[in-house]
Amino acid sequence: MDDVMDDVGSVAMPGRIGVMRSAAASVATSVAAAVAAALGLAVVAGACGDDAPERTEAGYCTEVTKRLAELNTPSISAPEDVTAVLAAWREVAARAPLAVEEDWAVVVAGMETAATVDPGDPESVQRMADTARAGEPAATRVIVYTYQKCNATIGGVPPVTTTPAQVPPPTDG
Repeated sequence: MDDVMDDVGSVAMPGRIGVMRSAAASVATSVAAAVAAALGLAVVAGACGDDAPERTEAGYCTEVTKRLAELNTPSISAPEDVTAVLAAWREVAARAPLAVEEDWAVVVAGMETAATVDPGDPESVQRMADTARAGEPAATRVIVYTYQKCNATIGGVPPVTTTPAQVPPPTDG
């Protein structure tokens, strides 16, 4: 079921599974060419430092807006492009407020898994598919939160907010 319940109400997410799988598959396909050209591509974790990014809603929304094109339509034609795309996802995740911080960690982990897929290795492809499937709830929460708080759409299709049905109490009659 593609529905997500949050503190605002219920949200229907038609096609969201396909969007995230499509994004992961797009990255994986592009990465496959890059990996073939440069085996051993290592994903480097973000540098540690004392200058922690701002984790406010405003800071998050600013970062999302700044990187929206990179999130939705990454351009990948070489190994360094994969690194740049992952960096964009990590930068947004680093500014995620506590409400979606853990969800962003799951999303980034999924993108990192997609970046290491070997399309010629069925186990590698399956690992990516399993990771994408397991990350769907977190990705949906990130998409909904970002749309509600920042009025920005990650994935190309805005979530559809619905009002829960009100059931009248039973009457004795």
